[in-house]
Parts: sequence; structure tokens; C-alpha cells
Amino acid sequence: MGFYLRLQQLFFILFSCLSITPIAVFAQSTPPSGITIPSDVPGKVEETISQPSPSPSNPPTPPAQTVPILPSRQQENRPNTTFPSGESFFVKEIQITGYSVLKDEIIKLKQPLENTNITFEQLLQLRSQITKLYVDNGYISSGAFIPNNQDIASGVVQIQVVEGELEGISILGLERLQTAYVRSRIARLAGKPLNQKRLEEALQLLQLDPVIERVNAELTAGSSPGSNILQVTITESPPFHAGVNFANNQSPSVGSEQGSVFIAHDNFLGFGDKFNAEYAGSEGLDIYNINYSIPFNALDGTIGVRYSNSASRIIESEFRDLDIRSEAETLSFNIRQPLTHTPNNEFAISLAFDLRRSQTYILNDIPFSFTEGPEDGKSRVTVIRFSQDWLQRNANSVLAARSQFSFGIDVFDPTINNSGTDGRFFSWVGQFQWVQRLSPRILMLAKVNTQLTPDSLLSLEKISIGGVDTVRGYSQNQIVADNGVVGGVEVRIPLASNVETLQLIPFFDIGTAWNNRGINADPQTIASLGLGLNWQPLNGLVLRADYGIPFMGTSDRGTLLQDNGFNFSVRYQPF
Repeated sequence: MGFYLRLQQLFFILFSCLSITPIAVFAQSTPPSGITIPSDVPGKVEETISQPSPSPSNPPTPPAQTVPILPSRQQENRPNTTFPSGESFFVKEIQITGYSVLKDEIIKLKQPLENTNITFEQLLQLRSQITKLYVDNGYISSGAFIPNNQDIASGVVQIQVVEGELEGISILGLERLQTAYVRSRIARLAGKPLNQKRLEEALQLLQLDPVIERVNAELTAGSSPGSNILQVTITESPPFHAGVNFANNQSPSVGSEQGSVFIAHDNFLGFGDKFNAEYAGSEGLDIYNINYSIPFNALDGTIGVRYSNSASRIIESEFRDLDIRSEAETLSFNIRQPLTHTPNNEFAISLAFDLRRSQTYILNDIPFSFTEGPEDGKSRVTVIRFSQDWLQRNANSVLAARSQFSFGIDVFDPTINNSGTDGRFFSWVGQFQWVQRLSPRILMLAKVNTQLTPDSLLSLEKISIGGVDTVRGYSQNQIVADNGVVGGVEVRIPLASNVETLQLIPFFDIGTAWNNRGINADPQTIASLGLGLNWQPLNGLVLRADYGIPFMGTSDRGTLLQDNGFNFSVRYQPF
């Protein structure tokens, strides 16, 4: 009963704020990949799942209204026939051949002219109606004609349909990207009969691909009636990116101020494959992170591998003499496959296999367990994660949702014991994001993250609440627990003529967490109201500051900026 009461209270507060005012949304996006919490400070659940790759400094924004980038092609004239004109003749049956689509519509057009006397003009009109039917449904360069030298005395008349198709695809402008990458993505939606809308959709998907900066296309006549040649000119996006970041977004126990450097390549081997590496460090923390993924089909299915390694040391004065330190690493393999993929919608499923290990020490080199579950400070989990992603966007809004089921299994020597807290577990993560354009210049963002489990989890799999990424105004990882719900709203209000240059960001954040066994945090629920400022004085340079006023749990606050509700970040990405 207490569980349901907590959920009801949380959602009442959250959605009351959503209904009263569009001011302010959820904590920031998760930090760049690689900025993870060390094992002695349990990691955020968002870091255990593969994420899309939005711009590192800005939230996803609604796409501009798409326009056709494929010029329409005029229907070519079909040859006339030598049927006698001005005379009527009996037609028992009209045989229409060569069509593979629009069957019911074509039959409906021809039926009134069968088993009756008709004129040649009526037959020509039927031919034109069939051609128009194809063109109206987007099947450019498709049409019908009446073959010559038919024996009308038999009462059978033939009409031939020629369905348009691509004779070839000419691709120009590629530098590093492989031709097969572009060709396969066009061919997927350019089958016979050739449909202009589907072909434009394929080209728009290429335009949205981060590997490609610009797409120009022209459709010309091929060597035979109905055949076409598509000439596509591609301008590739700069594939290499690098930058540095400095922020006070790390746990105070290992040093809240953290610097990082990252490099990324969006087309590493020319197959649209992505590679990125990052190092981050604070006074008591060093993290290394490497990711690689490669597409394996034209629907943007990908396989990937991720490795991260961290070493941390508690630097807080009351624990410094104990020389508490930890080491952690994660190796993850994943496969992701979109099932539907259009310029405005996507639904994908993914499967990941994670190996996560951590070891904690006291007095520098003595293995020691600080929580229930680990054996001599060692925690090991082997996890299978099944995820479903959904995205829908239009000119004014973006909706995204993710559901993930995680199963801790007894493979590759996980932590197994009789304490009730080990590597055998089940958990569910649900995430929802909403971006809404309130006016041509103002955006509202809303976000809800949930983790639910019936089990007592090792710290590697717990959810943490508090800090710039969840509930601002509180220290990073203020609450760590098995279950949690976090949400918030924010509004981005531009203060300069350029929307991205200077933004005022009022926000409201709230979260609650609880354990299935053991003691819960006091308070279990935290919330804050605050104001942020995002400034981009130069291209590639982003400065961000947030100040949150906490509503509860403020009696034991430290002296750091983060402890007192202030977060900042400076990010520079020159290319």
C-alpha cells in the first residue's frame, strides 16, 4: 500500500505542475557517455542502456517542415493506336496486364465498359484514367497504353500497364562514405513500381543521417519506357569531432569538479560506423570509455560494443584516512534494429549483453564490502537487456519513449549468495521525453524516468537521484535505491535574436526512491524549483549554469557549490 501511495503522491505533484504551467522540465539529459559514477557511488541507470546520439549541448528539437527534395517527373506520352474512331463496338472483356498495385481500383474503372458497346474514345479515356490513378498515388513514370493491331471482333480488348522503375542510381560527391551505404538506403524504398513519395522518404532519411550534410536528387528518363535514372549528389558532414568539458556534475565524495576530453568519428571506416572515446577525471576519479557501432543493413540496424573502466578514491575529509577506493569496468555488446523507420517515426528493438564488475577496498588494498551483497568488496553482474524505443516528431513536437527489461543471469561468474542481494534480479526501466514548441522561439521539455524491481539490487544496478541530471538543487547521487521515479519540466526562453545564443531556463524537478530491503533514505522524495542559463558566445562553446532551490532535506548541506544548489558546465567543441 505504501508503494502505491508514494507513486500517487509523486505523480500528483508532477502532473499538477505540468497542468498549471508549462514552465520547466526535467533534469538535463544524461552526461556524455563515459562520465559514469564509480562503483562506490552507485551508477545511474541511464548509463547502463544505449542511448541515441543527440547534440551534446542541446535537447532534441522538432525538425523543420520537410519539403520534397525530388523533382516531379512528367508522365511521358504513350503511343496512339489504330483503332477506328467514331464507331462503337461490343466489348465482352477488357484485359489489363502489367500491373502489380491498385488492383481493386483498376477493376472498378474497367467494369462499366465490359459487356456493352463502347467507342474508341471511351477506351482512350479508360487508359487515361488508369494512368492518372497511378500518378495520383505517387507512381510517377507509370502509365497505360493500348497495344496496336488488336482483333476487336473477339470482344476482348487489351490495355497494357508499364510500371515505372529505377534503371540505375548514380551517386556523386562521396569522399569517405561507401557508395553501397547510400545505394542500399535508396533501393530499400525505390522498388518497382517506382513511387515518388517513398523515394522522397528515402532521400529525406538520408538528409537526416548525421553522416550526410546535404542531399540533392534528380530523376531523368532511362533507356526504355517507364525506366528512370536517379542521380544523387551527396555532401558529407564533417565526420570528426573533439572537445573538452569542465563541470561540477560529479559526486562530492570523489570530487565534484570534473574535466573531460572526448573524440568521435561518425564514419570511422566509411560504412557509417561510429567510434568515440572519452577520458574524464576529478580529484578522486579517472574514467575511460570507448564505444564502437556499425550498421549492418539498410534499415539502420547496428551492432556495437562499449567498454568503460574507472578508478576512484573517496576524498571527503572524514573518510580520507581510511583510503577507500574502488575499481570498476563494464563490457557491453548490443544489437539494435528499427522495425519502422520514417522521417517522422521510428520504432526499434535492441538486445544487449552486459558484463559489469567492481571491487572496493579499504586502507588502500584490503578488499572490503560497504553494502550488503558484494563478497569481499567484489560485485559482478551479467545482464541481458531487452529494450524498445519509440520516436515521433513533427514540426512542433517530439515524443520519445523507451522501455527496458533487464535480467541478471547466472553466467560468467556473477555474485551469487544467500543474502537476498546478488546478481540474480529483474528490473524495468521506463523513460519518456516530450519536447513541445510553445511559440516559434520557446521550447518546453518534459521528462520522466522510472526504475522498478521486485528485488534487492547490487549497487551497480541501483538508480540514483539528485544532481544536475535528475533533481537539480541537490548533490549528485543524493538518494540511491532499488526503485525510483524522477521527472521534471523546463522551458527554454531565448534572450537574444539567435535562439541558441542565450537562453533562460526555469525548471521544476522532483524524484522519489525506495528500497525493497533495508533502510530508505530520509527524505525519500526530493524536489526543487530553479533557474538556469545557457550561453553560446562562440560557435562550439557552451556555458551552462543552474541554480535549484530544494524543497526538503536541506538540513545537512555541505560547503561546495553543488551542495548549495549551484551547477555549472563549460563545454568547447571546436569541430
